[in-house]
Amino acid sequence: MTSRIHDGNDVYEKAEEYWSRASQDVNGMLGGFEKLHTPDITISKRFIQSLKKKNLFASYDYALDCGAGIGRVTKHLLMPLFKKVDMEDLVEELIVSSDQYIGADPRIGEKFIEGIQTFAPPEGRYDLIWIQWVSGHLVDEDLVAFFKRCVKGLKPGGCIVLKDNVTNNEKRLFDTEDHSWTRTEPELMEAFAGAQLEMVQKTIQTGFPKEIFPVKIFALKPIGQQTTSAEDD
Repeated sequence: MTSRIHDGNDVYEKAEEYWSRASQDVNGMLGGFEKLHTPDITISKRFIQSLKKKNLFASYDYALDCGAGIGRVTKHLLMPLFKKVDMEDLVEELIVSSDQYIGADPRIGEKFIEGIQTFAPPEGRYDLIWIQWVSGHLVDEDLVAFFKRCVKGLKPGGCIVLKDNVTNNEKRLFDTEDHSWTRTEPELMEAFAGAQLEMVQKTIQTGFPKEIFPVKIFALKPIGQQTTSAEDD
C-alpha cells in the first residue's frame, strides 16, 4: 500500500476491472472475508434502528444501496426494514447477478448501473442512502461532489450513512489490488464538511478480526436540516 496520488480516471478503470473479476457471491463481495457478513449486518441493523428511534429519518419507505454489487446489503439489511430499495453499482455483471441472489421481490426498485463518481440519485426520493465499502474508490473532489448529489436525493428529514474502513495512520493508504484509498477519520470529516453535511451519529463495527482496519459507521445530515417526527411503523 502507498499514499501516492493517483489519477481518478485511471483508478476508476482499474477498480472496475477488479470488481468485474470478483466472484459473484458473498465471499467475492467481501474480498474473501465471508465470515464478516453476519457481524456486519447485525451492527448495521442496530445502527439504522437507533437512527430511526432518534427521529434521524422519518420513515422506512425508501432506501438506496450504493455500491450494491449482487445485493448483499440490499437483501439482508435494507429489504427487511424498508418498503422499497434501489440499487447502484458500477459493474453490470454484479447487478445482473442480483436477480438470482435476491430473487423476484416487489421491494426492489430501480437498479442503476453507473459509478458513484458520476451517479446522481433521483432527487427527493430516499429516507436513507447507504454507502458501504465504496467511497474509498473516489478521489477527494469526486467524493465531496457525490455527497452533494446524495443530499439532493434525500427526502426532507432523510439521512445518509457511510460505512467504511478508516486507517489509524496519519495518512491515507492506497490499495494497489482493488485501487481504493483507506482514509483517515479527519479526512472523512473534511469531506463531510465540504458537502455541507454534519455527523449526527457514529459507531465502530465490532466482531471483526483485529488485523483489519477499523470499520466505522457515520450518519450524516445536511447542516441545519430540521429532523421530522418519526411515523409509527
